[in-house]
Amino acid sequence: MRVGFLFNHYFPHQVPHAAPYAFELSRHYPEIDVIVACSSRQEMDLVETIGKLYPGHRCQFRTLRIPWYYSMIDPVVSLWAFGRKRAVLRNNLPFFRGLDALVSPERNCLDLRTVHGLTNLVMIRTRHGAGDRDGVFDERLTGFQFMLLPGQKYVDRLHALGLLQEGRFCASGYPKFEVIRGLNREIPRLFNNDNPVVVYNPHFDRSQSSWGPMGLQILEWFLHHREFNLIFAPHVVLFKRRIRHGAFLPGKYRLAPNIHIDTGSSASVDMTYMLAADIYLGDVSSQVYEFLLEPRPCIFLNGHHVAWQGNPSYQHWRLGQVVENVESELIDALKQAFMTHSGYIKRQREAFAYAFHSEPETTAAERGARAIADFLNLKAGRFSSSPGKTTMRGL
Repeated sequence: MRVGFLFNHYFPHQVPHAAPYAFELSRHYPEIDVIVACSSRQEMDLVETIGKLYPGHRCQFRTLRIPWYYSMIDPVVSLWAFGRKRAVLRNNLPFFRGLDALVSPERNCLDLRTVHGLTNLVMIRTRHGAGDRDGVFDERLTGFQFMLLPGQKYVDRLHALGLLQEGRFCASGYPKFEVIRGLNREIPRLFNNDNPVVVYNPHFDRSQSSWGPMGLQILEWFLHHREFNLIFAPHVVLFKRRIRHGAFLPGKYRLAPNIHIDTGSSASVDMTYMLAADIYLGDVSSQVYEFLLEPRPCIFLNGHHVAWQGNPSYQHWRLGQVVENVESELIDALKQAFMTHSGYIKRQREAFAYAFHSEPETTAAERGARAIADFLNLKAGRFSSSPGKTTMRGL
């Protein structure tokens, strides 16, 4: 059996959500060859770092080839769209044809079945994040034969939408938390004062993000209110695809002593800023649930004046104050954040437990690896081998 894990992005932010499954699968199921394939050096670096947390793993690492011509045009094209993902798939078809199953935290890999004809390749999906926005729930998910989900929230939501089949999923938990605990990175002191630290984390989805209608207003507000420190750590895609998303940043904000700006370093991936902040300020990013690993005040920005109450795509907005106007409401929300937080703690803890499945005796990575192996029916003898070929029956 050959099972591949695919990471096909510009940034390594998806890696901690799936790599732990690969390492545990290789440690506990010696009959499986596990190959971790990356399309960028950043992704591979993080894969290798995480691998050190799982001694004895047998994973093979493979760097996927990018067409030379696309490497030439990609710095410009990527400002609008991530066409490189599909170019990587096209250029590495012999590798994918040699796999029995492919595990990935992103959806473009479905092209291998629908466009490139690899219909015998079993496709397994992991989540990257545990957010609520409607953009992560669509019919493309039915193209995967099996899904690993963070917790009961996703099971219920996908069932309600008719996107989940019985026996084709597992609520395994959130392996990224295991990675963060294992890496045990030191939280840096970013400011030379003890003022409250706010992390502003806008999403890239223009239909829901606060960046377009409010982003520069927020930075300007903090520029003139130095009684608060601000970490500006948007979703890494916002500035990578900056022309498409209108992400431009005047230089004056980088010079402000109370504003720390990071539009895409490893600290945006490894929860450094989520752990360093006292208050979360954002819109629809799933990182709010990572921030709630430790319950703290949250403020949400309704830049599009959405009627959000009762909308499952905004259910996390029940976990803090909601602001619609920067000038008239933000200062009061920040001043009241710690005083009003006691009214949200119970909701935050319940929402966290609903989002992330956990068990005392096993880790999310172990549960996910077991679910993958069970789904592939390794122990049920449903594989037959002929020279140079392994086939799966009944999938």
